[in-house]
Amino acid sequence: MHKYLLTLVLGYTGLIGWLSLAKVIIPVDVNVKGSDKIGHLLAYFVFTIVWFLFFFYSEKQPGKFSRSWIRAAVLAFLFGVLMEFFQAILTDYRSPEWNDVLANTSGIVFAVFILKILKNKLVSLRVKYY
Repeated sequence: MHKYLLTLVLGYTGLIGWLSLAKVIIPVDVNVKGSDKIGHLLAYFVFTIVWFLFFFYSEKQPGKFSRSWIRAAVLAFLFGVLMEFFQAILTDYRSPEWNDVLANTSGIVFAVFILKILKNKLVSLRVKYY
C-alpha cells in the first residue's frame, strides 16, 4: 500500500507543480468569475487528503492521526506558497497572487475539517489495514 500511496502523492504533487508553472492553454474560455480560485481550492483539498493518507498509512504506530493531518496541511501550505514564489521568479507568463494562496489555504482547511469528521472511520480502516 505504501508504494501505491507514494506513487499517488508524487504524481499528484508533480501535476500540481506542472499546472502551477506551465503555460497551460485551455481550449474553452471559462467566464465564471473566481473559477480559477475554485480550482485552487479543489486542487489543494485533494493535495492535503492524498498527503494525509500517505503519512497516516506510512506511520509504524497506529494513533498518529493528528500528526498526519498536521504534516499534510503544513506541506500543502508551504508547497502552495512555493509555487506562487516560483511563478514570480521562474515564469514571465504567470503571476503570483495572494488570493491564490488564500484559495489554497481554504482547500487545506476544508480537507482538515473533513478528515476530522471522518477520523473514527479512518482510524478503524487503518487498524484493519495493519
